[in-house]
Order: sequence, then structure tokens, then C-alpha cells
Amino acid sequence: MMIDLTGKNVFVRTREEYLSVLKIARFQGFKWARENHLNHIEIPFPNILIFYDNKIATYSFEKELLEASKIVEDEKKIKDAVKLVRTFAKYPDRTTLTDSFIKSLKLLADTVESQMEEVK
Repeated sequence: MMIDLTGKNVFVRTREEYLSVLKIARFQGFKWARENHLNHIEIPFPNILIFYDNKIATYSFEKELLEASKIVEDEKKIKDAVKLVRTFAKYPDRTTLTDSFIKSLKLLADTVESQMEEVK
């Protein structure tokens, strides 16, 4: 049984998923908001396809769509890095420069740099 896409938002990770969903949506009579068809157009991935009640389809125009699992994973890595660097600051003579310590420093530097770019 095919799912009626009317009123649904569909998260697509890849071009293949996107093309498959478009095929189903075309069959159900959807068209792009500014077109008289639902042919393949270039969109960034991952993305969200939005299917309205009036059979119009759009996609998310956000610059970058982030997955929650990636954000949570990154947050844990950052917390671990902060903990490691704080331990070093407290006991510098007892901390060795291991690969994980250097990776932690790089992660924190990249995070701060990214935040500074967003502020600009």
C-alpha cells in the first residue's frame, strides 16, 4: 500500500531516495510550486520534501539541514575534549601529548573558529 504524501514532510538523505519519492509524488499528482511538473531539479542533500494539501511540492531552502544524531554526537565529543583540556590545564606536568589530546585541541579550535564565522 502506497503512503499518501498529501500534508506530509519527507526527509531524503540521498539523490536515490529523492528520485524514488518524486516518482511516487508524480503518480499522486504533485507538482513543484513554480513549475507545471515534478521533474528532478537540483536540491542539496539531505533535505525535506514538503507535500501540501493542494498537490504542490516544495523543499527546504535551508542552507544546511543537520541531523540531530550528528549534533548530539558532536556535542559529546566537544564535552570530552573540554574535559581533557581542563585536566591538562590543571595538571600540565602530568598530561602527555597523546593523539586524543591533540585531536581534542583541534576539535575545540575548529568549534571556536566555526562559532566566530557564524557571528560575522
